[in-house]
Amino acid sequence: MRAKAVPLIAVLVSSGCYYGAMQGARTLGVGHASIRGSLMMPAFTSSADRVEAEDTGEDYLDPYPGFTFAVGASPDIDLGLAAMGYGIGPFIKYGFLDPGSDYAFSALGGITYVMPPQVVSPRASFAFGTLLGRNLEAYGGWECGYGPDLANIPEDEYGKNDWDTIGNTFFHAIKAGCIYTIRSESGDDDFGVFVPEMIGFEFSIPLDMDRNLVIAGLSIGY
Repeated sequence: MRAKAVPLIAVLVSSGCYYGAMQGARTLGVGHASIRGSLMMPAFTSSADRVEAEDTGEDYLDPYPGFTFAVGASPDIDLGLAAMGYGIGPFIKYGFLDPGSDYAFSALGGITYVMPPQVVSPRASFAFGTLLGRNLEAYGGWECGYGPDLANIPEDEYGKNDWDTIGNTFFHAIKAGCIYTIRSESGDDDFGVFVPEMIGFEFSIPLDMDRNLVIAGLSIGY
């Protein structure tokens, strides 16, 4: 992690039923720390679905930021803290395969405290990845959780979010993405404050919504 860039990323991003862990299948490695900011951008596959969702407020998500801090506690385990939209909480990630292999399979489990309704939401994700060259990892997986249905927040008589009557839901999605690690030819990755250590792209498709929705995510890490 390039420590001088931490305040910059903390300013760029802020901290239920949100999709996109924005993490690959590989663990960080002992002693390595990472701080990542992300932006998730939901998009409907048809304009009719988008208009109906905006009018009714059902199965509708605005773009939302995310923030993750993680450290490698062992070759196989990462410990971290993640914030996304209305929630924040700890997580643990375990890698099942040899960290030196080109292939990786991991499971991530966490608890998110969703602040407005003051409830906790458990979540988990599983990812399989492979290296496409020294610096590029491609991965795919499945994620799930149970908590406040943030895509269907009811409104009170004044048109504001009614957190007292929001329902809970089981949410899950499939995902695919890639992570590119920025290294020089010599292997030195310290380019300075403004050059990130990694750039990630991810696409999630929610499986629990009535409308067809794709969530595209972009992340940078230091």
